Amino acid sequence: MTTCTAPRKGSRKSTLVQLRRVLSVLAWLRAHPDASLMTTADRFGVSVPQLTEELTRVQESGLPGLLPGSLVDLTVTGPRVTLNDTFGLDRPLALTEAEADSLELNLEKLASILADEEQADADTAATRLRSLVTSGEDSVDVAPVQPANPGATVLASLRRAVASRQWVRFRYLSVSSDSLTTREIIPDQVSVLDGVGYLWGRTADGQAGGDQRCFAVTRMSAVETLDRPAPAALPREIDAEDPFGFRDAEQWAELELTEEAMWMLEYLPVWHIDGTRVEIPDTGAWLERFILAYAPEITAVVPDTLAGRVGQRSSAALAAYRRLA
Repeated sequence: MTTCTAPRKGSRKSTLVQLRRVLSVLAWLRAHPDASLMTTADRFGVSVPQLTEELTRVQESGLPGLLPGSLVDLTVTGPRVTLNDTFGLDRPLALTEAEADSLELNLEKLASILADEEQADADTAATRLRSLVTSGEDSVDVAPVQPANPGATVLASLRRAVASRQWVRFRYLSVSSDSLTTREIIPDQVSVLDGVGYLWGRTADGQAGGDQRCFAVTRMSAVETLDRPAPAALPREIDAEDPFGFRDAEQWAELELTEEAMWMLEYLPVWHIDGTRVEIPDTGAWLERFILAYAPEITAVVPDTLAGRVGQRSSAALAAYRRLA
């Protein structure tokens, strides 16, 4: 199964996620001036210290010149935040096309599990969202992206294939095998998790109900819907705490991290044991490459057999470099 991870802290993608969250926090605080730091942090899924640090950084933003009077003016006092002058940064964020598509997908999924008397609200919200996208209305709710976001196009295509029960074909860059291959898949379900789209589906060998695999939309290319009827879908129950089923892995490893590497708990499929010790599913080649990539931040590996596999991969890589030298 493909290993799906969130963006690494400090990466370009992580910085964008953080920026959008901070702007959303400012809009939230303007609409809820009595909200405490704890309530706001819980609302956006971050810790109070992280939220405080991010708001402090906002105070260094402003208009060109960055002189007193041209900087964002907010005050963090005890459990409260007071917005004095935000230069318009507290306006609600416009949605990108991909975000609008993701929101519509989740609204439809929500409506499918709500009681009859509750579905009307979700349906109304989805209808309003579609009308904004269709009409191109000048609104802060939806802002079309030019050119169109390819991820949104792929998501929409996959959703149609799931609904019409047709096979799909695409080129896929696998992180597990570090290879680019063509896949033909029975599409079972499309979901968006933390802003990233994923397809769960089966191969021809698994169409009778066998192993269901996960594919990240961001690693797909040349996606096409085939004129080939697919069997009934096998919807997947997604655990918000473990959407990719890592906790059910048969083999596990323990890693000792440096203090600076504890950011992995926020972005990667690792579970805290104690101190700087974490456990992670042993997914084979992917985990070996992961340990090599972050070797400076990993001080110990258990079991020894995994350490041996990593050593062998490292030796093979060094030998390849020597042959090229």
